Amino acid sequence: NRNVKAKRFFTAEDSGLQAPRWGKRVWMNPPYAQPLCGLFCEELKTRCQSGEVEEAIVLVNNATETEWFRALTSAASAVVFPAGRIKFLDSENNPRNTPLQGQCFLYFGTRFSVFLEEFGSYGWGAIVQ
Repeated sequence: NRNVKAKRFFTAEDSGLQAPRWGKRVWMNPPYAQPLCGLFCEELKTRCQSGEVEEAIVLVNNATETEWFRALTSAASAVVFPAGRIKFLDSENNPRNTPLQGQCFLYFGTRFSVFLEEFGSYGWGAIVQ
């Protein structure tokens, strides 16, 4: 949470899928293993469509061949594909567990131009809807 600075966050032990409310603004980096990644992405999509979540940014693998990725992208407002792989940091702020494939940031909400301005410098971005 050092980098995101969220007021509230869920760990793997917290079972975020079961949380009654996530909040109006969400940063989500779900577990990359299946079926959890797909379940979290579907839950975010549902919470956005219900109006509970007003804005969200999701960091996931750019698994364009998967059903969950296509479903998530179809509900997003904008996307940015970073020019390189994300280097995740451990609790001591050292790079660890760099993914084997590329990632993307997906934005959900109405301020997609602000999202593209902020995240576009990391790679290629586009409005989805």
